[in-house]
Amino acid sequence: MAVTLIGTGTGVPSKRRNSPCVSVELGDKCAIFDTGPGSLKNLLHLGVDFLNIDLLFYTHLHMDHIADLGTILFAAKIPPSVRRKTLVVYGPSGLMDYYKNLKRLYGKTIWSDTYTLELKEIENKDLDIGGFKISARTLRHHDGSMGYRIISPAGNILVYSGDTDYCDEIIELSRDADLCLLECSFPDEMKMNGHLTPGEAGKVAHRSNVKKLVLLHMYPICDQYDLLGPCKQEFAGEVIVGEDFMKFESVQLF
Repeated sequence: MAVTLIGTGTGVPSKRRNSPCVSVELGDKCAIFDTGPGSLKNLLHLGVDFLNIDLLFYTHLHMDHIADLGTILFAAKIPPSVRRKTLVVYGPSGLMDYYKNLKRLYGKTIWSDTYTLELKEIENKDLDIGGFKISARTLRHHDGSMGYRIISPAGNILVYSGDTDYCDEIIELSRDADLCLLECSFPDEMKMNGHLTPGEAGKVAHRSNVKKLVLLHMYPICDQYDLLGPCKQEFAGEVIVGEDFMKFESVQLF
């Protein structure tokens, strides 16, 4: 279950960080969690062929998390290499309407006429994909947002929060995670409703008994602040400030 951070930033442009995107190898399946603007280019840098992505998972429908869905569907139709394999897209309530609106805007340029496109709304549902158990749970964020908990066949646990404020739901979702990817949008000095600060991320990790914490979804202002200090005041375990293209192999994860 190798994990690669494709984008560790937000919707605000940053020379350092791309918009949210995480790649997870679920056995022989290539799964991508969120595709903010520019995700397709960052995936290309890592050698990920967008035509071979098997699964797309979205935490919510804000542009900085889902904008490249339309780009993926558009690129899949451009010859000479058009998509042939099935693409399954999972997301929150409203995903189907989002796709319908994309079709109204872009018509045949994104229709999946050479492959099968499956869209599934899985808010607060559980999946089993090749022995990987995946739970999607609603968290506290504007317009709703889901976090994901993945348990591998070997019992290792990966959590990706998407966007969330401090709440009981993210603590429960992160319980005993081997690797926990938590958003950390603003420094403690600039607490914003609907998002975590470093101190709050540390509290989540502490209360959840997380083994390794990685901070994601940093707005550019975060580059001017110490994120590790406030986080480590709350959490004694390993903390990493995520960077684009950072990869966690199985041995590093667990």
